[in-house]
Amino acid sequence: MSALCLKAEYVGNANANFMHGIESLNVRYEALRRVRGDGNCFFRGFIFALCERLLPSGGVEDSNAALRRRIQHKIQTSKSELVAIGYSDVAIDAFWETFVDYLAAMETRSHAELVQDFQTEGGESEYLVWYMRLLTAGYMKQHADTFQPFIDGLFPGQTVAQFCAAEVEPMGKECDQPQIAALTEALQVGVKIEYLDGSAGSGQDLQSYVCSPTVETTSEQEPVSITLLYRPGHYDILYVRDVGQHAE
Repeated sequence: MSALCLKAEYVGNANANFMHGIESLNVRYEALRRVRGDGNCFFRGFIFALCERLLPSGGVEDSNAALRRRIQHKIQTSKSELVAIGYSDVAIDAFWETFVDYLAAMETRSHAELVQDFQTEGGESEYLVWYMRLLTAGYMKQHADTFQPFIDGLFPGQTVAQFCAAEVEPMGKECDQPQIAALTEALQVGVKIEYLDGSAGSGQDLQSYVCSPTVETTSEQEPVSITLLYRPGHYDILYVRDVGQHAE
């Protein structure tokens, strides 16, 4: 659906900047996909948008195959890394196995099936969302010295491990910038977040946050990034217009 569908939610809002922001989004983005608002919307939106990039491209040569193999390898090797930093093999095995199997079937999965999976409450996508939380927490614990200053700013006195136990691992907890940065690094997938918060006036660009993974200069992997829309307390998915569409 078009980003213009958001206008209905701001009819009568005293802050006209929301309407200006929606018009700006519509110029640059072809479509918006709503994500279920249950406190997991960042992780759900992130993994859905990533899975879309892992579906077969449909051409003679599958242009998504390399990325699919890279993500499959990352998830396959992730359980041993998580167990090594203290997570219970028994506790995480079912979630890990579901994720591995889900990615293995991606080559034959259709987009309609993907949409259905993520619209079904209590389905496999819940396992994927929770495992994404685990990957995020695991990366933060592995790089605690990097993330501790951010945690000090959010929750003074908490360690990274305490923050992960309270704010990252439980389902339904909203996502902040430390989690976004950690997941980006853990999966080597960038994210751009557009902020529709009423702060940008007519003719002004919306504020945005771009988080790109640290990739070695010798790496030959193709950069991949997804785009999300943030409104206070909620994330949806945005789809960028191509150059031709943007010029029209």
